[in-house]
Amino acid sequence: MDTNLYSGEKKSILYVLGLYLSSTLLLIATLFTSYYFYEKDQLMHDEKETLKKYALKIEDKLSALHEVNNHDYKYPRFDDFKSAIYDIDKNLIFSTFDDDIEELENKFFIKDSKSYLITSLSPYYMGAAYIVVQKETKNLDILNALIYLAIIVVLITIITSFFLVNLVLKPIRENIKLLDNFIKDTTHELNTPITAILTNIETLDSTNCDEKTLRKLDRIKIASMGISNIYQDLVYLLLNHKTSTQNIDLNLSQILVQRVNYFANMANMKKIKFVLEIKENVHFIADKQKMERLIDNILSNAIKYTRKSTAITVTLNESMLSIEDEGKGMSKEEIEKIFTRYLRFDKSQGGFGIGYSIIKSIIDEYNIKIDIKSKQNKGTKVTLTW
Repeated sequence: MDTNLYSGEKKSILYVLGLYLSSTLLLIATLFTSYYFYEKDQLMHDEKETLKKYALKIEDKLSALHEVNNHDYKYPRFDDFKSAIYDIDKNLIFSTFDDDIEELENKFFIKDSKSYLITSLSPYYMGAAYIVVQKETKNLDILNALIYLAIIVVLITIITSFFLVNLVLKPIRENIKLLDNFIKDTTHELNTPITAILTNIETLDSTNCDEKTLRKLDRIKIASMGISNIYQDLVYLLLNHKTSTQNIDLNLSQILVQRVNYFANMANMKKIKFVLEIKENVHFIADKQKMERLIDNILSNAIKYTRKSTAITVTLNESMLSIEDEGKGMSKEEIEKIFTRYLRFDKSQGGFGIGYSIIKSIIDEYNIKIDIKSKQNKGTKVTLTW
């Protein structure tokens, strides 16, 4: 059986991975962001406290100069910081700054990678009412470290998530494997009796049979065709990846007519009429067996789910094949899940739920687009375009 992941399993993996990764990454981003802003606030606090100490140094120097009252004084200067003093009207008295301060409203602020602190003086030493101290702001050097750490954590999270997903999906894979093995064994056992039934039905002489017996033979033949169709699907499912594809120029019109005739008895039992709008000599390059499986699955589903005494319209032209029934239809949710292997919406009809899974694999191989339109209690129209 195909060892690739089924679409349902892929969706489960993507869903679990997406949920786990998104929640984990959101938590990581929240923690890292909170830590970054905490460190930033702590840095601002440290900067402010340092500037307060510098401001006290200036105040002490101004106080000493004020008491000496010597007109020949030199404004204090320090290597660690710069300062300026302003009078009560916020006019500059003296400054060691390289740039002017435009406003003295904020007590503490950062501008052009420099930290500023404004404190008031009382009494007004040397006529100064305000002291402004300035220092180079320390760089917050944790951002790069946080980015590297985040990358490492994300990689570990992704690896862990794959491990967890595989652990969670292990029981599902085991169940699918059991189902595949069961189907494989069942298919093997069906081969001989199906061949025997179909061969004997074809060789039966029905000329001497009464009408009641003929009806019984028709029922047996139809039932055998149904079993044969399921058998062919199972064989395709089991062996498709092991057999080579033989793409040839097919007369799709002839194949379509042949497959409609093949299902004629099955349709007659439900008094279903085929309306054929098939253009002659429509050609398509593909593997004959695969195209027959594609057509058979769409036709058999149309017959299976349509009501009695209705019609199935089959249309074919150079770029399109459509099969429309007047059956029970499907909901939007059912159409979205229709290609899921082993999923059956109406369990009363039997089958393994593999028909549309086979259809999907074939149309994907030949780049055929499929459009399914359906209304409940109105019918379903399947359109293939290429």
